[in-house]
Amino acid sequence: GIGAFSMALMVIMMVGYVHTFGVPQINEKGKEKEKSAGVLEGFKLFLQFAYVRGIFALSCLFMVEVTILDYTMKVLAKNSFDEQYPGDKTASSENFAAFMGLFGQVTNTLSFAFSLLGTSFVIRRLGLRMTLLAFPTLCMGVIVMVLFVPRLTTVFFALILLKGFSYSLNNPCKEMLYQPTSVAVKFKSKSWIDIFGGRGSKALGSLVTNAFSDSAADLVHYGGGVALLMSAFLIWVADYMGKKFNEYQDDGTVVGKDISFEEARLYSMVSEEEGQDDSREGSPIRSTKSDPGVEMTNVEEMTKTVSL
Repeated sequence: GIGAFSMALMVIMMVGYVHTFGVPQINEKGKEKEKSAGVLEGFKLFLQFAYVRGIFALSCLFMVEVTILDYTMKVLAKNSFDEQYPGDKTASSENFAAFMGLFGQVTNTLSFAFSLLGTSFVIRRLGLRMTLLAFPTLCMGVIVMVLFVPRLTTVFFALILLKGFSYSLNNPCKEMLYQPTSVAVKFKSKSWIDIFGGRGSKALGSLVTNAFSDSAADLVHYGGGVALLMSAFLIWVADYMGKKFNEYQDDGTVVGKDISFEEARLYSMVSEEEGQDDSREGSPIRSTKSDPGVEMTNVEEMTKTVSL
């Protein structure tokens, strides 16, 4: 009931917004027919630029750790309730379901509370580089705790921290990493990372859990070892990405291929609407009002591209 009401309220709010502010009108005149961007385009950018690969790592690879700990927690919980209710599968299943429900409630509450009160404060206070380092460092800390105290309660709180802060801390930071990238990276590579990166990381974590699924002890120790190595790798990546982000923000570098003509045209339209003088010294785009059909000759000056 509450969920359906929330969805209906969201639709009403969207209709009200469109009715109040309208939608941007796109001038189709002279618009070039662009080549459709397939999945392979995003993958090519992923292979070409180390910065894009770094975004992929911070966006997805922590899911390997989450998958391992999630499966470990479920195995430990199932064994624990089977021992508490021997021969009573119904009671064991009911308590397991209640346990998982409690886990979901606590995780979502933590994510909501930190997103509401702490995310922006931490990023402003520490800066993006230190905030990027905070999440994989937290992951390493909770995994070490699980390795030394391999109990259900320990794994329960460890996974709550991982999932809660992945939503409220890691996700906003990885979205900020797209700021010094081209439109091609923002749309093509991001789509590939969001669609395939997360699923692939979960599949990789499942390979680890399947390899040690016969023994809960092996799952904790060897699976935890894999997760620990992944955390160490992500700490290194976070440090690299934080430095690169600050460097690119300072010098105006844009990661991506040469900007397309269509993108340059859009920038020109925005510039004209704001009444800027396109001919002033240092302007990245010079107007082509005298001949609308001529492509801009200074597109290359519009962005600095890097091939890392």
